[in-house]
Amino acid sequence: MDALADILKTLRLSASTYFCHDLPSPWGMQIDKSAAGLFHVVISGSCWLTLSKNNKKIRLDSGDIVAFPTGGSHAISDMPETQKLPGELVVNQLKNQQNPFPCCEERPDNITALMCGSFSYDSSLDHPFLRDLPCFIHIKAAETPELEWLRSLMKVLACESRHPSPGSSVIIDRLTEVLFIQLLRNYMKENPESMCYLSALADTQIGQALNLIHGEKHAYLTVEKLASNVAMSRTAFTEKFTKLIGIPPKTYLLNWRMQKAKNLLTTTTMPMIDIAENSGYSSEAAFSKAFKQFFQQTPGKYRRQAKANDLAVAATTT
Repeated sequence: MDALADILKTLRLSASTYFCHDLPSPWGMQIDKSAAGLFHVVISGSCWLTLSKNNKKIRLDSGDIVAFPTGGSHAISDMPETQKLPGELVVNQLKNQQNPFPCCEERPDNITALMCGSFSYDSSLDHPFLRDLPCFIHIKAAETPELEWLRSLMKVLACESRHPSPGSSVIIDRLTEVLFIQLLRNYMKENPESMCYLSALADTQIGQALNLIHGEKHAYLTVEKLASNVAMSRTAFTEKFTKLIGIPPKTYLLNWRMQKAKNLLTTTTMPMIDIAENSGYSSEAAFSKAFKQFFQQTPGKYRRQAKANDLAVAATTT
């Protein structure tokens, strides 16, 4: 099992593209902090990004990709000094085929084709992956010729966004998810020495251990078995795992089993005893007690509440 794939599945990663639009100068957007991750792709032309945290200004050229996985506040515009409109207003007007920048100068040599969108995930999940997501990622086209395939995919994504046809929504969502995963891969490659969960995924030994944990089906693993599988002593393995991830391997293993159980309760009709056994408990009573310690309610109540919420959502959308 690929640990990252399992985490993204459990986090219910979803991604979408807000718009892909030609923006003649002058134009600018101020994007407030968001619960969702945000991204921008410069399809053609150039523009400027301003980071709200330190007011740093970064020139973005054709093919550049920037992302704020934790939804950080920032501004993007044709020039740093251009007046910025609220990002939400710009997105809504563009979606309604309205021009949010009526003062634009229609100059063919000063147009930026910009694509913007978001990544969302279940932020209620208590996991080091979410805790350690980078605040900002910048993939520069001039420095990553090996990612030309990704920029080609972004052009396909841009085309589907501009000219939707049957099936476009699925293509757009899937390609945006590909973008998110590649952003994380690039960050891991560029920051091999950082002490965070993404570094742990890329580490030869700890990454292998995480794959084993996320491939577990019937709660058979122990710290000793994990250490043996990656050819380390129990002590050395525990120290390295804890250093990279922030919690001991035993704690991570137990926490993830509970998170998976929580996911099974909401996405399947699996009998409670089977979920309990998959989580390492021999009885429903023992599982229920442990689950309540983690989530402050019994698994039965959690399942009923989740089902009621789903029915309520379905009723509002019909």
